[in-house]
Amino acid sequence: ASALAGPGVQVGAYSSRAAAEAGWSRIAGANSALSGVRHRVVEGKADIGTVYRLQALPGDAAAARTLCSKLKAAGQDCAVKD
Repeated sequence: ASALAGPGVQVGAYSSRAAAEAGWSRIAGANSALSGVRHRVVEGKADIGTVYRLQALPGDAAAARTLCSKLKAAGQDCAVKD
């Protein structure tokens, strides 16, 4: 299995892959809970066109739920995605 597979914690959606990567640098820098956590950018379709969903990858579903709870407590919106 890919290291980038599995449940993710979506922390943003952007209009370009480059903007999503820049978003990761900003969000990860502002949230110590993301220290050492890998991430992925998932291309998808939405009403507004193509979006690039930024997701943290903590490892498994339980870790994803825990991470999202920590991020919400710190003021960062997030959602667990399978």
